[in-house]
Amino acid sequence: MKIIHITDFHLVPPGERLWGLDPCDRLDRCLNDIARWHGDADFCVMSGDLTNRGSQAAYGWIRERLEGFPLETILMIGNHDSRENFIAAFPETGTDRNGFVQSVRDTEHGVFLFLDTVKGPVSEGEYCEQRLAWFADELARVKGKPVWIFMHHPPFDVGISYMDRIKLEEPKKFADVLSAHGDVRHIFFGHIHRAAMLSWRGIPCTSLPGTNHQVPLISESVGGVYSVEPPMYGVILIDGDQTIVHFEACLDRSPVDTS
Repeated sequence: MKIIHITDFHLVPPGERLWGLDPCDRLDRCLNDIARWHGDADFCVMSGDLTNRGSQAAYGWIRERLEGFPLETILMIGNHDSRENFIAAFPETGTDRNGFVQSVRDTEHGVFLFLDTVKGPVSEGEYCEQRLAWFADELARVKGKPVWIFMHHPPFDVGISYMDRIKLEEPKKFADVLSAHGDVRHIFFGHIHRAAMLSWRGIPCTSLPGTNHQVPLISESVGGVYSVEPPMYGVILIDGDQTIVHFEACLDRSPVDTS
């Protein structure tokens, strides 16, 4: 099974720039690369911060752009998104019983859960009692099957103080529900704008850079909060008990000079 993971586009209305970069152009080039080299993937997950300020124009652009994209795509939201505007732009995405943008996919390999960790017009994440109840119900329903989780906010520190202040709030509640299921294979997340791998409560976890700008590991190295570093998307390969994640730096790939 092959899955593409891509995250944190921070799209602005077409023609505008963000931090001196063109988010629409950079995402467009990444999607072209995915279509060319990984068009055989089972599906693609876009794990939030699709837009920078939840603008309808930005959602309209990505909706139109995805019309020619060959992969089935699961769209999620992050703290920079507007749940209301997203649902208006993508009504077919659907919501859970409480109106949150989260869903589940059962496959022959196992179960994939796509979570809504958005609190509102703030940067930190939230997983309220309603969402926790839905999560617990879904984990109970698939007890005995392997589970992979996609979420925007991580429920743990990543060693970057700026991002650790805006992680998922009350992570212990989330962890307590998660621990009831004995076979969570991997957590994929966004939000931190970096390629990072860690183990949390024995579960492997992976994040990716965004497609526009990144968060430097050491802010003093660039003299600010954000940096220009290679965007990447993840190529996830699942085969039995093995989950592999490759990082494709699609806009910074070129042949070596063999002359």
